[in-house]
Amino acid sequence: TGKEEIILFMTTISSSLEVKKRCQKIVTVMCSVRDKYTLIEKDISVDGGIKAMRETLKDPKALVPQLYSEKLGALGDYTLFENAVEDDKLLEFLRKEYEMPGSG
Repeated sequence: TGKEEIILFMTTISSSLEVKKRCQKIVTVMCSVRDKYTLIEKDISVDGGIKAMRETLKDPKALVPQLYSEKLGALGDYTLFENAVEDDKLLEFLRKEYEMPGSG
């Protein structure tokens, strides 16, 4: 297909409504770039899921939702994603070229 795969580490069983909303917003926003990217949802609520996510991201404290590219590695968490979307820089975020203003 030639589409780049982006993995969304998420959970469907979080007791936190905020986490569920964040995961849903990422899914919704990613629909706008589905011609270039395939979003793969990985539910970390399965056994060993959070450990596997943290190993993949090389971040022992990572919390869902997190975005990951097979090509580029960890893309960032919800805060970075949301800021990129607000700055109209989603594609830069997905290419790992986005930095939050004031973070550099």
